[in-house]
Amino acid sequence: MPSHEADPLASPLPQEFLDQLSNHEEVLVSSRDASGTGRVAMWFAISPRGYVYLLTPSFSLKAQRWQADPWVRLTIPNGGPSQAGVVRPVGSDDLGDDLPLILSRFAMSGAVTAEALAWMLESGSHMLLRVEGAG
Repeated sequence: MPSHEADPLASPLPQEFLDQLSNHEEVLVSSRDASGTGRVAMWFAISPRGYVYLLTPSFSLKAQRWQADPWVRLTIPNGGPSQAGVVRPVGSDDLGDDLPLILSRFAMSGAVTAEALAWMLESGSHMLLRVEGAG
């Protein structure tokens, strides 16, 4: 059975960064692979536990990069600060109290109910990733 508690090995992101990020609708997310670093703007959700969630189609280049190398850099748009982290795939059963937040923030992506989110993740059409502190 999945645990709804925070992973004891996971590090939350710095609260100061999250407070600044909370004033924005999008975050710039950098990822890397052998060809270099790429950066995209993404919608996000901030968990009260200190994590950022990202939802992306599984077939996207960024998803492929994150599967090979979980390192990311979150940057607040318009010259804001950056924060390095790592992404961890999570399932809908792993969200616990964060589920309503995820459904609210990603409804326009098709995750309008817990069942719809579960289908998106279990079918493999999308990946839900939790950004944690890099340690």
